[in-house]
Amino acid sequence: MSVVSIVIPCYRSAASLEELVARLLKVSADLRRDFEIILVDDRSPDETWAVAQRLKAEHGAPLKIVRLLKNSGQHNALLCGLHVASGEIVVTMDDDLQNPPEEIPKLIAALESGYDLAIGAYERKEHPAARNFGGELIDRLLRGIFGLPAEFQLTSFRAVRRVVVENACRMSGVFPYLTAMLLSHTSNPVNVPVRHEPRRHGRSGYTLRRSLSLAANLILNYSSWPLYLVGALCLAAFCFSLGFGAWVLIRALLHDTSVPGWASTVVIISFFNALTLLCLYVFGLYLSRLNLQLTRTATHFTISEQQH
Repeated sequence: MSVVSIVIPCYRSAASLEELVARLLKVSADLRRDFEIILVDDRSPDETWAVAQRLKAEHGAPLKIVRLLKNSGQHNALLCGLHVASGEIVVTMDDDLQNPPEEIPKLIAALESGYDLAIGAYERKEHPAARNFGGELIDRLLRGIFGLPAEFQLTSFRAVRRVVVENACRMSGVFPYLTAMLLSHTSNPVNVPVRHEPRRHGRSGYTLRRSLSLAANLILNYSSWPLYLVGALCLAAFCFSLGFGAWVLIRALLHDTSVPGWASTVVIISFFNALTLLCLYVFGLYLSRLNLQLTRTATHFTISEQQH
């Protein structure tokens, strides 16, 4: 049977790693197939790395541990894990025990039935209300960009075929969003019903503000919606100015009267100036991201140390 790689980004997870690894090893034994467990420490300020080193010394080969040079965010840590993974099936999951390892066989079975990407669908999300709201906002954007059904769930608990992982790793955007990267290289994702357990250790680092920031990155990096918006605004402004100009010309020619109103002139000029600045701002965002990508000013991740 093919090797299964389990990629887990770790941040403030010292209290949960020991149980998580033990349960993963039990699932591996029950399935009678080889697992490699990849723990990517996103430069956590607690004892996460020390716990990972102890677990590596205890369990040996099935466990790979990587520590990033600086905190790079969950998606960059996941991307690092994907580069390290060698399995034909790659599973990504959280480090907080909310994704039960015992549900992994369901995801693997979905891939073995012919799908390229199996994403866990929760009957009930055990997240705070703010995170649920932010998550739903991002899910709506993703479903719109990739043409997914309205009821399709997008979570961080998923199993992916090797070919999809390799193509995602070749993408070079400096603001990665892993779900979008994976969806860009598959046409047959599927939802698999799985449990979602309450968080037992610490609290989530996802706030509404962070969710809005992720949504902005998602729109700017994986869609052309802002450009379409600018195009629509410019077309509307052109039609308005054309109509207003025709009205002024008709009044002047037919009634031989001037059109009064310095105030209206100032308002119209201000409106078009604001529209011009908005268009320049949107183009500037795209250019700045393009510059970061071409000059490599921003990188996905840098590995500080690793043990395989």
